[in-house]
Amino acid sequence: MNVEYINPFIAASRSVISQTTGFDPAIGQLYVKATPYTGDKVMIIIGLAGKIRGNVVVSFDYETAYKIVSAMMGGMPIQTLDEMSKSAIAELCNMILGNTATIFSKKNIHVDITPPTVLTGDNMQLSAAKSTVVCIPLILDDNAKIELDISYIEN
Repeated sequence: MNVEYINPFIAASRSVISQTTGFDPAIGQLYVKATPYTGDKVMIIIGLAGKIRGNVVVSFDYETAYKIVSAMMGGMPIQTLDEMSKSAIAELCNMILGNTATIFSKKNIHVDITPPTVLTGDNMQLSAAKSTVVCIPLILDDNAKIELDISYIEN
């Protein structure tokens, strides 16, 4: 996978997470996931269209989701993912991908994104047909982890 396509996701993720939560995510070791693969308990799926087609799945466990939503809401304790919490998580991911699309646009690469879809549950399995899935682990200050799984086909 072309690093020119990965770096915008990393830059946007670090910037948006830092601005909205105060966490300073470190980048873990990138790797390719075999498909099908299982995700954590909370997954947000956003589609990509334009020069790059595919999707991004942002996933984390419940505890990390609670920490993120709590930080986004000024430290209010969060112990469940109600509709407000899911909306906050979806908006965070929407902002990350919106910023990613803006970075691509500045490089004359047109990319559109779809609205986010939030999934929660156990043993969810994803398949990315005819795509390679690159995982970008983002490690938060307290070792909580967010994974960005990017699968795309270049037009």
